[in-house]
Formats: sequence, C-alpha cells, structure tokens
Amino acid sequence: MRIQNLHDLINAVEHVEKIFKTEAWWRGQSEDWPLLSGIHRPELCPQEKRDQCERDLTIRFLLGAKTRHGHWPEGDYALQLAMMQHYRLPTRLLDWTESPLFALFFAVQNSDDKAGVLWALSPSKLNQKEFQTSMLLSPSNPSHKDVQTLFKAPFGISDENVDKVACVVIRHIDIRMTVQLSVFSIHGSKVPLNEYEGKDQFLIKFEIPPESKGMLRLKLISLGVRESSLFPDLDHLADELKKMVKQSLIPGI
Repeated sequence: MRIQNLHDLINAVEHVEKIFKTEAWWRGQSEDWPLLSGIHRPELCPQEKRDQCERDLTIRFLLGAKTRHGHWPEGDYALQLAMMQHYRLPTRLLDWTESPLFALFFAVQNSDDKAGVLWALSPSKLNQKEFQTSMLLSPSNPSHKDVQTLFKAPFGISDENVDKVACVVIRHIDIRMTVQLSVFSIHGSKVPLNEYEGKDQFLIKFEIPPESKGMLRLKLISLGVRESSLFPDLDHLADELKKMVKQSLIPGI
C-alpha cells in the first residue's frame, strides 16, 4: 500500500487495526533501510567485531557521560541504554512511536529523490513469537531474564547471546521521549526485523513515493506536527522558523 496523502494514512491505520487487532507501533524512515538497530548496521563495524564494538562504545560513553550529566542513572542498564540512544550513540535499541502521524513526519524528512517507508509493528505479536507472551516486556521484571540479559550484554555484564528481539517498556528519561510517544524494541538478533521468517504476522510496510514527501510535510505542519513540537528545544525551534520563512509559510523580514 502507498501513502500519498493524509487520507491514505487514515486508510493505512484502519488496515493495520483490522490485521493486528491490537495496538500498533509505528516507525518512519526517509529511505527503505533494513529494520536494524544502530549497533547492528553493517556500515558501523564488521559483523565479526560487532559485539566487541558495542561494548567498547558503551564503556567509552560511560566514562564521559557521568561527568557530563548531573543525574546519570548509575546501575540501571535499561535507562542508561535509553540515554545512549537518546544522545545518538549506536545501540541495540530501535526507536518506534505510538503515533502514525509522528512516524510519518520522520518518513518524509529529506531524501526527496527516494521513497520513504512507514512501518507498522504489532509489539504483542512479536513478543508472542519471540517470548511466548503477548505482554510488553520489562527489564526490571526478574521473570524476564532474557530481556535483562539483552540490556546487560552491552555493558559486559553478561556474555550470554540472546538471539531475539523484544518490545519493551522503558521509563521516559527526557521530555522528547514523552512528546514523541517513544517506545523501543531491543535487538539481540542481527537479522533485520523485515527479513524475519513469519514477519507478515507482526509487521506491515507502507511506501511513500518521493514526489509525495513535500506535500505531506506541509500538511503535517498545518496539523501541528512540526520539528519544534517533536523536538522541544530552542535549536529545533530556530531551525523550524528558518525553514518556514524559506517556504513562505510565515512572512519574512
């Protein structure tokens, strides 16, 4: 199914509701990249050194983070990993949102010569496949030991390899996460989620043609889905205002 306008988005949401019959998570990508977490992407480091690279990045980030952040969540592996993801360190987390509108925003940014992609994921169906439970999983729950291992491995606390993907609940550590309705999957598997056997049970893909991106960006702005609302800081507010002047959406000086 293609999304060329907002009516198509509504149809996509209704289609997902009909297929999944449960809640859906959404992810927008400006290009058709594999559904891999940042640390597992091949351009970062060779596959045979992936685990070593992950631990090295994690430890080096920790060395500098504690002196740069006044409330670093020492000892909480889930929150620390979420902080690393938040500050754009490649981790085994993959970002999703509960809002299809927000996901569409990310799907139509940049790369106007390439198709964008909107993914819909059923977290309950994926967890059922991987962990035999339809519940969202929590790293703080002692009965979810495999999930705890997934979070501990980057810190060198566990050498066990959990070759699975989990949809997890992580406490929001920044206003941006709250505003964006952020949710996460955590990836022990190095196989892209869109290449999983039986992926059609929990994953649906929608394509956004390159020529539709510009119009969709303008429609989202008119609906209040803007850079400054999804990234509530002064830098993004200033960037958004400059873009709006160039697009004649607000009067210039």
